[in-house]
Amino acid sequence: MNCNPQDIFRTLGKGAYTKVRSEIIGTSSGVTSSFSAIHDNFISGSTALYTSSTLVPTNLYSVNYNDGKITSFAGTSGSVITLDYDYSDMENSAVIDIISQSDKDIEDETGRVFNSASTTEYLDVDNYQKDFFLKNYPVITLSSVSQNTSSSEADVPSWSSSSEGLGNDYLANSRDLEIGRIRFIDNFPLSGKDRLKVEYTYGFATTPANIKELSVLLSIRQMMNSSIYKAIFDGNDNFTPVRLNEIEARIEALYRKIRKQDISSI
Repeated sequence: MNCNPQDIFRTLGKGAYTKVRSEIIGTSSGVTSSFSAIHDNFISGSTALYTSSTLVPTNLYSVNYNDGKITSFAGTSGSVITLDYDYSDMENSAVIDIISQSDKDIEDETGRVFNSASTTEYLDVDNYQKDFFLKNYPVITLSSVSQNTSSSEADVPSWSSSSEGLGNDYLANSRDLEIGRIRFIDNFPLSGKDRLKVEYTYGFATTPANIKELSVLLSIRQMMNSSIYKAIFDGNDNFTPVRLNEIEARIEALYRKIRKQDISSI
């Protein structure tokens, strides 16, 4: 996701959620158990579990954010279990669904993915073609570049690995990776359909700041347009009609900037 529920609620402000600190949720028996907090609808990423004031590693328990429960936790027998968390009037899963829709809207509008993903892409090769452009960019890692060396397209593919670098088969420097380009300099692939196979990871290891902001604002707009969630904004001075107009204007400004600029510079 380009943002998370905590980003949404921090933008909405303190009136949209409640912090709870050091709530006693039980005493450990040393046997794997579940423990319920007073409130449900935890905001994911906000929980911290303690036994006898010692922070518990997150891999030692699970969290049911919608139901407000700590599950699959044993701990040391007799230890007092306390929990820090933030909660809201929305189920955490509903907020994640809203963020996912916002991220899809961004991808549909820009034709870009702004987190990371891996794929295998097959490329057609024209006669004497040396430069190839991948569908997805920027490229984080080229895992492999292989050529189908079979004499006929009807034959079973025979994949031969190509090597990157001067004196080898192709070049893909940092600028090439930004635009998804592979430049062959030797041992050129045979012409034909699906002659080149490229396995790679693309997108961004860290979501660009402008994309994160856009995801947050689109999510807030979607929440405001839903009758289920409108109550969150009642009495919140940060979301007057004037402020809402500013949000709309900022969304459009971000879209214009993303379409216009090389995203790697944001």
